[in-house]
Amino acid sequence: MSLFSKIVNQFSFEQALEKNSLNQIYITLNGTGKELLSKTLKIFIFAVVSLLVCLFSSNNWFVFPIIAAIIILVTVIGYFRSSLYFKPAIYNIAIYLFVQTALIFYISSLEVTDSSFINRVIAIVYILIGYSLSFYVIKLKLLEKVQTKYLETDEKQLRKRKSIKAIRILSIALVSLIIIIIAGMQLYRINKWWLGGTNADFLAGQNGTFAGTIIASVFVCIALLVLFLITLLPTLLLNATTVVDGYIYKKYSEDFRTEYEYTEEEWYGE
Repeated sequence: MSLFSKIVNQFSFEQALEKNSLNQIYITLNGTGKELLSKTLKIFIFAVVSLLVCLFSSNNWFVFPIIAAIIILVTVIGYFRSSLYFKPAIYNIAIYLFVQTALIFYISSLEVTDSSFINRVIAIVYILIGYSLSFYVIKLKLLEKVQTKYLETDEKQLRKRKSIKAIRILSIALVSLIIIIIAGMQLYRINKWWLGGTNADFLAGQNGTFAGTIIASVFVCIALLVLFLITLLPTLLLNATTVVDGYIYKKYSEDFRTEYEYTEEEWYGE
């Protein structure tokens, strides 16, 4: 049993009920009515765009877009098969997965060597590490939210406290990265004529030297760090509160339905 499930099993329906009012349940089932596009339409749009982006990965290996298509298809099916009370949670998860999949498989389309085999191996390793890191970040976000909202756990008593604190710092870093990227793009637009004339003779002269090796190693480490920070950007899209609430509704599904006197059709959908 995962730590998340163990924590969820620690509190009763009465505790869950205190955190979920009738109005909140109503919004979960019926929405706010302020959305310009329905969630179903958004799911289709994000799925199609995600799949189109993933097609770029065929430049590296035709298998990659097939894998991406399977992930997207399973996500779409999961959304439509979910119960009405779980729709907001699965919608949130789906949007995150669509964007995460598009980003990972787009990056995996890059060819870093002249060898197709090596490129594919690097891409596979990146895909596995990218998803693993992303899911780990999401897991910790959910662990934090279920503890702080439902158990009202003190900051110092949080399970995985150090990891959760690291994820908070990571989230700040990701937001900062977005700001830096936007600022950098604007700066480049203004000063590209100056950057284009930059003399690179110094760096070229370091090739084959010890200093050149150190500089190259530093640049590689920075590049890898930036790569994985970019890979984790979609984790900002996930609303941990909505997802945690969804799992709580799922655990106490019938209890919530009878407590707030919803019919099975109103609660589970058609």
